[in-house]
Amino acid sequence: MKDQVHLTDNEWDIMKIIWDKQPCTLRTICDEANKSHDWTHHAVISFLKKMEAKGAIKVKSSEPVKIYSAKIKEEDAIKKELGSTLTRVFDNSPVKMVSYLAKTGSISDEQLEQMIAILTDGEGQDG
Repeated sequence: MKDQVHLTDNEWDIMKIIWDKQPCTLRTICDEANKSHDWTHHAVISFLKKMEAKGAIKVKSSEPVKIYSAKIKEEDAIKKELGSTLTRVFDNSPVKMVSYLAKTGSISDEQLEQMIAILTDGEGQDG
């Protein structure tokens, strides 16, 4: 993985939109973001500028609009974020993390069964 890009929670929300819709315009990003956030047009532009400066996205000027796409892969960003959480919070132990999630009720029985299926036969669904 190249440079480690740290994304804030809001930037993660925008990156998910870009990964899903790329290449996309500011209007597309704003429309999607406003399904779950009450961000102004200017707030989204501010996030995008910071993300571009970090190297997370690339911007192409295509008159009359700008086109946004990811510069980092979703899988790499997830791997970095999860690795950081495992190290900082769970002493680099996936077992401690899953145990915590199960004990606190943060995952449903169905999700736990899906995890077991993935671990035993490599099958299951994201969710």
